[in-house]
Amino acid sequence: MKTLITVRKSGARFPTKAYCKYKGMTKWLCLWIAALTLLFSTKGHSQMIQDVAGVAATVHQKASFNDLPPESALSGNKFQLNTYDAWLAIPPFSIGKTSIFSNLNYRLMDFNYNRSTAGDPNQIDKIHEIKSVIIIRHPISSKWSILGIAMPTLAGDFKKSVSFDDLILDGILGMSRKFGRESNLEIGLGVHVLYSFGETLVTPGISIDYRSTNNKWLAQFYWPRLNVLYNVRASTQLGLAGSIDWTRFNLKNYRGYNGKEVDYAQFSTIHAGLQVHQRLIGGIWIQVQAGMGLLNRYELFDTQQKTVNDFSISNMGYVKGALTYRMGRR
Repeated sequence: MKTLITVRKSGARFPTKAYCKYKGMTKWLCLWIAALTLLFSTKGHSQMIQDVAGVAATVHQKASFNDLPPESALSGNKFQLNTYDAWLAIPPFSIGKTSIFSNLNYRLMDFNYNRSTAGDPNQIDKIHEIKSVIIIRHPISSKWSILGIAMPTLAGDFKKSVSFDDLILDGILGMSRKFGRESNLEIGLGVHVLYSFGETLVTPGISIDYRSTNNKWLAQFYWPRLNVLYNVRASTQLGLAGSIDWTRFNLKNYRGYNGKEVDYAQFSTIHAGLQVHQRLIGGIWIQVQAGMGLLNRYELFDTQQKTVNDFSISNMGYVKGALTYRMGRR
């Protein structure tokens, strides 16, 4: 997820009127901010999505495909991957003791090549991904909660009309427990289920939320993402970031190098780097991250979920910049 999700005692008031005085702030935007503020700020312990909206761009170092057959036009042709993200939180609501949070995410993966290889059907151009993250939490005691996360996703090159084949169903169901006198550590365990292209994958799911009692350290691990931040001061944070980023997407079917039909593909990379968060004004923050993309792969599958081709990709350095609107830290 693009958002940082923390559990904390809330009771801080948000100066909505002051923010609405900024130029360009419309009445409807002010109402949206006010609604999010009221719904996120509840008595006692509540879950809080800090980055409620944002945009980001990630630029990768040029890389090349490995393990290509001699006849491939992609041989020796380097490419640069740029990704563009946007996300927006939806005002949460409660049904009895059950709290429901959600957001919408859009990602564009844009591949740019040194030379055009339009004749090679394996060339990736643009991949679109639209995802909704829905978090459902139901407390069963002061320490224990039932946690469910649903992540329906549409992903594809959209070279043909959108169909059910473009839909990926992803979710986690489990339980979490708070630890510590101030409940500043929460650990969750459960089952992660992924359904796509007729295949169901079941893996363990784990989540860890930690905030030091002096509010200097924040650590979050939601498989497969890790964030560790240190509050240098109220407006500056430094830390580490890591994630396993993969996108499985539908393709317009074609015949691969070995004559087998290609139905869908998966592009994956492991990002690891350093990050800096700096508040600019009000709730607007800028985030900069730099590191390496490791163990990159591009895998093609047929209609029976069998691998048609599996290409490794050279390591890629990357720089990411994001502009976000954050609540709870001014």
